[in-house]
Amino acid sequence: MTEASKPDEDRRDNRIQSLDRAFSVLEEVARHRDGITLSELSRQLGLHTSTIYHVTRTLVSLGYLRMGPHDKRYRMGRGIFQLASACLDEAEICATATPLLEKLAELTGEATHYAIWERRKALILVRHAGPNALQINERAGTLRPVYCTAIGKALLSGLDAEAYETYTRDIDFVPFTASTLKDAQELRLQVEKARRDGIAFDDCEFNAEVRCMAATVRDFTGAVVGAIGCSGPVWRMSLTDMSEYTTVTRSIAAELSEQFGFRPEEVGADHKPDQSKRMKTHGNA
Repeated sequence: MTEASKPDEDRRDNRIQSLDRAFSVLEEVARHRDGITLSELSRQLGLHTSTIYHVTRTLVSLGYLRMGPHDKRYRMGRGIFQLASACLDEAEICATATPLLEKLAELTGEATHYAIWERRKALILVRHAGPNALQINERAGTLRPVYCTAIGKALLSGLDAEAYETYTRDIDFVPFTASTLKDAQELRLQVEKARRDGIAFDDCEFNAEVRCMAATVRDFTGAVVGAIGCSGPVWRMSLTDMSEYTTVTRSIAAELSEQFGFRPEEVGADHKPDQSKRMKTHGNA
């Protein structure tokens, strides 16, 4: 049986062949940031050029692919970005993050939370109580300053140089505790460390009785879109505990990033998305 005459549905696993091919094409195009030609797609996917042509023509007509007018290379179309935006609205984010917050709470025994940017502060979008007694009571919807919280420092670590200056130049370093960072230089040092390590800490800086840690979460563009972490009372969450929880917190953040479409092997190390634009979508002034 020739390729053209094969049934549209693969009876072995009840998969629809044309859909398989369409998504294979989309995934392959997504791997090539500079676009990919019809012949290259054919070679990469092991399908005849006529088959690929019919699939790509359909995807272009639907808006999920676009072709450059001069180089004839296929790139992702507006339809994909519309779908991605719909998947990343707050309700979907909460639904996606909650199981991983539960997992992190079970592994650490502490309250967990996921935060995003909101009006140049960290908004706790969703939280989950840990199994231990006497949990930190921090409601979802709470705004927190970025300079003295782990979630805030994690979010700051995702900014490029220009956005970082914009979002930190007017910070008034109000001392919530004796451990609160005192100036921009102290903050920059901690944010740079968080950027290197992928995780940030708050050692009694916002609440004298609470320690926190948070790891960065990225989306399909490689942009830092949130921070996931845990908080616990100082008498239970020692510095040794925080060190032990670092690996698991980063691992959970990586899982959530993957849920949001992040593929580190497909986003170059030198790729620096415009973070300020993404923050504005969450209500920043």
